[in-house]
Amino acid sequence: MKGGRLAYGQDAQGNRIPDYSAAGYGGGGVALPKAPVKVTVPAPGQADETATVQAAIDKVAALPQDGTGIRGAVQLAAGRYHIAGQLHLSASGVVLRGAGTGSTVLVADRPSVRTLVTFGEKSRYATVGTAHNVTDEYVPVGSTTLTLGNTTGLNVGDEVVVERPTTQAWIDALGMTGAWSPNWSLRSERKITAIHGGKVTFDVPLTTALEKQYTQATVYRYAFPRIDHVGMEDLSLDGQAMSGDPDYAKSFYNAAPWEFNAVQDSWITNVVWHHFGGTGQTFLGPQSRRISVLHTQALDFNTTDSSARSEAYLLQGQQNLVQDCAVTAAKIHAFSTYGRQSGPNVFSRCKATLVDKTYDAGGHERWGSGTLYDDVTLDGSLLLVNNGSRGSGHGWSDANSTAYNCAPQQYMVQEPPTAHNWAIGCTGTLMKGSDGQVQSNGKHVMPDSLYDQQLHDRRVTESARR
Repeated sequence: MKGGRLAYGQDAQGNRIPDYSAAGYGGGGVALPKAPVKVTVPAPGQADETATVQAAIDKVAALPQDGTGIRGAVQLAAGRYHIAGQLHLSASGVVLRGAGTGSTVLVADRPSVRTLVTFGEKSRYATVGTAHNVTDEYVPVGSTTLTLGNTTGLNVGDEVVVERPTTQAWIDALGMTGAWSPNWSLRSERKITAIHGGKVTFDVPLTTALEKQYTQATVYRYAFPRIDHVGMEDLSLDGQAMSGDPDYAKSFYNAAPWEFNAVQDSWITNVVWHHFGGTGQTFLGPQSRRISVLHTQALDFNTTDSSARSEAYLLQGQQNLVQDCAVTAAKIHAFSTYGRQSGPNVFSRCKATLVDKTYDAGGHERWGSGTLYDDVTLDGSLLLVNNGSRGSGHGWSDANSTAYNCAPQQYMVQEPPTAHNWAIGCTGTLMKGSDGQVQSNGKHVMPDSLYDQQLHDRRVTESARR
């Protein structure tokens, strides 16, 4: 800390711990809107309520959006709503709200393994105009500025993609030869805040370096249809019935409470789910952006002795935040990410109580970059590591990720080639094989929360610029 604000060190190439504060609804630190009630659903009986609740959602979806993007809320009464199918929120501005956790419960009413509530549909990137080559030899982690060959067609305020194609040369440098294929890109969605000649500045830092020796990065305007301002509030979900599926031992990890597809600037708040098997592999899916999951609990997971492991909270996409959460389970990846994501994403003030303490938290596979584990408590291991040939060849599962003031039973932090992982102020046993950037092992540091302090510092900077 210096002058009440964070001070950052950097390596010889200029790489530093990223600013994660843009994670969450509205780009971080923005209060959630309160949607007015437009349709009220009466108290449930014992029959299947799927059609009734879906009709209420569809009725609100047909209303016009107000100036903030909101159409309105569907208000559920207290009681147990039996849902034999799925509920879908597919239009912007619709909120599903209960009378409180424990008071309003959505109950999976048949054993079929499924996701109970879905938000949005799938989408695809489309390039708009010309893709411009990045000309820098090296753009470090944490940077918000890069140089383009030309900026024709680009303007301040444009939403753009910084695309970093994966190449065989980079895969070889990581030691992932034969495990990974060069058939994917990291796509970082950013807004242009300044243009000076060929220098372009963005609102959110990059979480993976752009190395010209390994890849030719580009910047382009894009179209990517998403819905926004959708949410679920003040209710519980119960997935117990799904465990009756005859194939549950093979598919329990798809027994999910909810999932976000192509959705941005949306939220889950004050929601509790019981007796599910996992996250459906897409919880906050790879197409989600600026989602806040606040004050939630994932309790009493129904997993089995299968070799497959499920996730209680799974972060993908970009600028997503899970804050103030709790997990109880036997066998689970408590807080995890999937691969090929460009972040920044944040788990903050979360706690997992695991019966089987051999289970863990941390990135699951394939370069989940730019994740912050902030003030996370865990009965188990926190692993920012190379998972090698495990699974489908998971390899380097965290890159340029940070464990800050975490309290696991034990933790391992390894250093990927071309990148870093950091651990600062973490307690628990530092495991053999940790060769990452470890500071203040065994003793918490100030401030308590890196995410909160970065958000504070950003607000101070933005206020000074006005």
